[in-house]
Amino acid sequence: MNNHTSINVAIVSVTATGDKKRNIDNAFARATEAARRGVDWIVLPEMFSFHGPYAELWQNAEFEDGPLNERLATFAREHKIILFAGSVGERPPHTTGGKVYNTQYIFGRDGVVLTKYRKTHLFNLKDRAGQPLYCESEGYLAGEQVVRLNVDGWDVGLATCYDLRFPGFFEAIAKSGPLDCLVIPAAFTLQTGMYHWHLLLRARAVENICFVVAPNQVGTHSPGKASYGHGIIADPWGTVLADTGHSEGIASAVLTKEKISACRLQLPALENRRPELYV
Repeated sequence: MNNHTSINVAIVSVTATGDKKRNIDNAFARATEAARRGVDWIVLPEMFSFHGPYAELWQNAEFEDGPLNERLATFAREHKIILFAGSVGERPPHTTGGKVYNTQYIFGRDGVVLTKYRKTHLFNLKDRAGQPLYCESEGYLAGEQVVRLNVDGWDVGLATCYDLRFPGFFEAIAKSGPLDCLVIPAAFTLQTGMYHWHLLLRARAVENICFVVAPNQVGTHSPGKASYGHGIIADPWGTVLADTGHSEGIASAVLTKEKISACRLQLPALENRRPELYV
């Protein structure tokens, strides 16, 4: 695999609804626009293909060898890019009562799946009486593994949306060595996004002294369900390099190994860690 000292990355922001065909066509249109800019990597947001009622998740999800992944693989191959395909509903190979995994697939330039990551933390919010208000476990299964991969010579950790709130999770991803980049597709809600989205992303960048690439959905998906937008790319110092703002679209930035080295030289926090105490 080629080693790139710099990577041109594009993130995509969309407003997915319960209309799967419309969602997919829209995401591919945005991704095509990004590919025409000559970027190396394209990153889609969480659940870009369907963001509707949990009762309809199964019928709109697909097995790993389904037509959506075939189309994503073809896109990566034809445009010769690395495609971090946000996340989609993955039907498990066994009966689950209609529940699916929230799964990221990463495609190489030859269209082959390099790895996949199933979202591990499910957002379950209840009211004061204990009744569910927003309960992902009603429709999703939780993944059980942390995932990192090396692509183009970059060590990349994978997370999805709500995972962002658990710093111990990122410690686990980085256990085998420092990361160059975190890729965190999301559909982070409007209500909490305005307070916590950028704060947490920049914190993860600074803690790991690495780049963070985080596309987010935007706008109203259905009555009462909206995403904050403002997908960002942040550098290892926590500086926001690109922001998709309040609307659908794309944003891009160049990531460099030189910036990582400079920040780690300026702040040797990774060398000064005491992991034997962090239990």
